[in-house]
Amino acid sequence: MTHSQTNHAQVNRTTPSSELAQVMAHPDSFRLLYFPLEAQGQTSRDLLTYGGAKWESASPQNWLEEKDKMPFGCLPVLFINKGDKQVVISETHAIENYLAKHFGLMGDNEYEETLIRAFHCSTASLFATFQASVIWSLPEVREKTLQGFKSKQLAHWVKTHERHLLENGNNGHYLGNKMSLADIRTANLLRHFSLQPFGAELMEIINQAPALIKLKETVESDPKMHQWKNSDEAKKLAAATKAFFVNPFAATRPTA
Repeated sequence: MTHSQTNHAQVNRTTPSSELAQVMAHPDSFRLLYFPLEAQGQTSRDLLTYGGAKWESASPQNWLEEKDKMPFGCLPVLFINKGDKQVVISETHAIENYLAKHFGLMGDNEYEETLIRAFHCSTASLFATFQASVIWSLPEVREKTLQGFKSKQLAHWVKTHERHLLENGNNGHYLGNKMSLADIRTANLLRHFSLQPFGAELMEIINQAPALIKLKETVESDPKMHQWKNSDEAKKLAAATKAFFVNPFAATRPTA
């Protein structure tokens, strides 16, 4: 996995969709474009790792110039390559759902897939709430918003997800006895919490939910995931993530 230059991320409107579907069904390789942080790009990285895909990681060289070249002006963006053809997918949930389905992480039937999507959506919603209400709140009110998030949204999410995991036998999975998109997304959320400057406060609540801790340990102990998490690239991403969230406003301020 290497960092490389980005190319334009335009939606292909001339190639027949049937041909593009074949690219998605039988890709040669992938390239994931995201900032050099964990955050919204990490679940996609983990899915590519778990799936044993040939993939590379890329970061924007000048985001202000590249932003308008992306399909929706945001990251992550996934490039799916086969021969001389390429499919571009934008938006976090679309990328994650495609990769999870491609690598067999969406269950064995429509019922299982729907449950996995529900757990995934619940966790993704908590992540979005955390970002909006805590991370991007003004520094002078962050302590208040953090305490509100802990006592309301986080406490409710922990209670409900712990119940579902226990109902499944407390085996480290949401559904049955196999890995799914929901497992990987939740493990990443817990890791994201731990990397925050106030991570100890958040993890104090998480640590009271043994089934959630079991899930995180199960995902991280998978051989491919363990190797990836202990790679130099993954360690750099974790360190950069911790540094970024100390003061995200300063980190995103345009330089003169």
